[in-house]
Amino acid sequence: MRIGFIGAGKVGCAMGAHLRRSALVTVSGYYNRPADAAHDAANALGVTEFTSLTDIVEQSDMLFITVPDDTIASVWRELRELPGDSISGMSIGHCSGCLSSRVFDGSDKAGVSTFSMHPMQAVSERFPADGRDQLDNAFFALEGDARVTEMLGQLLASLGNRSRVIDADAKTRYHAAAAMASNLPIALWNAAVETLRSCGFTESDARDALRAMIVHNAESFCERGAKSALTGPVERADVGTVRAHLAALSPEARALYEPLSRALLGIAEAKNPNRDYAALRELLGDDTADSHPTE
Repeated sequence: MRIGFIGAGKVGCAMGAHLRRSALVTVSGYYNRPADAAHDAANALGVTEFTSLTDIVEQSDMLFITVPDDTIASVWRELRELPGDSISGMSIGHCSGCLSSRVFDGSDKAGVSTFSMHPMQAVSERFPADGRDQLDNAFFALEGDARVTEMLGQLLASLGNRSRVIDADAKTRYHAAAAMASNLPIALWNAAVETLRSCGFTESDARDALRAMIVHNAESFCERGAKSALTGPVERADVGTVRAHLAALSPEARALYEPLSRALLGIAEAKNPNRDYAALRELLGDDTADSHPTE
């Protein structure tokens, strides 16, 4: 099967570099506006640089539209407007985390099988200097035509990737979860760095000091779940320590510390059902009923 990419940005280049490792597919090449991005991707990956949509359609069986989310629909319209039945029989998808395959309106009439395939992985470079595969071991969410998602699941499995088919209605919630795990912790880590800087650390020293703890906690959470991973003053119902923290923190840091500590209360109560968290709830301004989330 020949796979072409419309869009030669970070995700398109990372996907092409990853999928071409499989003996099951061939990356036919890239089409991009402006053309220099397709030229760079083709040279870097040893594939074809296409100069028109017609050319990439003719030389591909499947297309990935790897452009910004708000232009996926316009690229799809251009494909539908190609002469004759150029795209009939093709599989066409995108890699957006938020959008579903429903963006491809009229696909049944055009004879096209549509899908979305999103890697739950941060892609930071088009061509890593060390040549690493940025999607190695990444999890993928698949959605769309059942025949295509089954085939893509098998392709990903051959590359060592886990995947799961989700409903179109769940796509935006799925992406919100990915953003919470990938992006939001950076704000918290940065607040911790700034707080350490106020204690005399340099930024570099602060990041180095936090590294082992961040990595250990992330691994513990992924391996054992929230209840087992949770430690610290909230878990211990240590009202005095939490009160001291709130008094010592800057307003910016407190704005993160306080609501996140409230969010931990339900996990702490599920871990320690016989421990009294009432005073801590009062301190944190949380009078909600006990909640016991599962791992």
